[in-house]
Amino acid sequence: MSTTLNQTETDPLTAQVSVATQSAAHDQPLRTLRVYMMEMWSFIPYYVGRLCASLRSESVEATLGSVRYHLDRDYFQKVGLDTDRHLFDVGGRFRAAPLRRLFKSCEYVANLIRLGLRLRASNVDILHVQFLPFLERGVPIEIWFLKWLRRRGIRIVYTVHNVTRQDAPNQGRSLFRRAYNLADALICHGEGARTELARDFCVPPEKIRVIPHGPLFEDKPGISTLEARSLLGLPPGKTLVLSLGVISQYKGIPFLLDAWKRVQQSATPGRLIIAGTGDAGVMKQIREKVEAEGLKDSVDLWLRFIPVEQLPLLYQAADILVYPYNAGTTSGALLTGLNYGKAIVATRLPFFQEYLEDGESGLLVDYGDISALASSLQALIHRPALRSKIASTLQRESSGTTCWEEIARKTRECYDAVLR
Repeated sequence: MSTTLNQTETDPLTAQVSVATQSAAHDQPLRTLRVYMMEMWSFIPYYVGRLCASLRSESVEATLGSVRYHLDRDYFQKVGLDTDRHLFDVGGRFRAAPLRRLFKSCEYVANLIRLGLRLRASNVDILHVQFLPFLERGVPIEIWFLKWLRRRGIRIVYTVHNVTRQDAPNQGRSLFRRAYNLADALICHGEGARTELARDFCVPPEKIRVIPHGPLFEDKPGISTLEARSLLGLPPGKTLVLSLGVISQYKGIPFLLDAWKRVQQSATPGRLIIAGTGDAGVMKQIREKVEAEGLKDSVDLWLRFIPVEQLPLLYQAADILVYPYNAGTTSGALLTGLNYGKAIVATRLPFFQEYLEDGESGLLVDYGDISALASSLQALIHRPALRSKIASTLQRESSGTTCWEEIARKTRECYDAVLR
């Protein structure tokens, strides 16, 4: 099997693709840049898909270096994005998680080696790294990959979605430090992450750019809350509290359930929906806790993959959005939720505090303070006027949230600075 690129129109690294007409905001046409968007595990498919599509308006030909998302294998095709056809992409077909992870790991290593050889022979301007799965597990193979490319003159931009492993923040810090300092530029999504990268990982501040994470499913359905509930089969009369997102240990769902038990003990009417899929062990823990605490009558567990078409309906159906995280340097779920005009309760993480002001555009509590979380939920359930006030403030303040066009422009500026 050949591992060297022939620079023909059949290869996505060097293919000539149509680019949107240059924005009139620029004084002169931008030079077309060729970027390889590397996310070969398909961990954040919706983010990289939106980013690649948005970059077209900035004269960036972005090759989407991703396998198909195993839970939504036709997503990229449905939104008109082509992925790198030279990647091995079989492992995602397996339903059994252990077998899928094994095959995907083998494919990932093979794709990494092959990509390293291909990039050397291509005329790509920037390698934009989005996620390094082996780095998350303490294996340095991606460090070797980045060092090899640096020695061959490939420019590297690395988007740091979470500065460390959120379920084990002290694990593998030396590897993260090496990876961050191998990049020509780092993109993070908030000032807290910028500070952490400079302070704890010795990254020169001039290498770090803060570019917000855009909303993923911000197009609200043109129907009312009651209509959305009807389509989803949800009760029309109760106040609905929604926790939606990838299920992980750091999302704090057991903490939320402890608070919800107190809400129910106070005879507060309401229903909690926990929706999403993720860590099988955490989902098992959630199911057992709901059963053991006697919460089945007031908690709906949608612990499964939620199709993209249903996500806006769930947000629209909810009255309150809750984010009980114990860690995290960004949250696509929060930034998506901001668009729906719902009251929000969240923990006092630095990233959340960049977007929410306690008592004005949200209610903030300390992680682990069960009484505070329960009281905040009770206040919003009992007081529709408070919900409306917070939602109105949030809508007014989030109207200035960075859109994908602005994200694309700032990303292009980052690329240009690296190439200079």
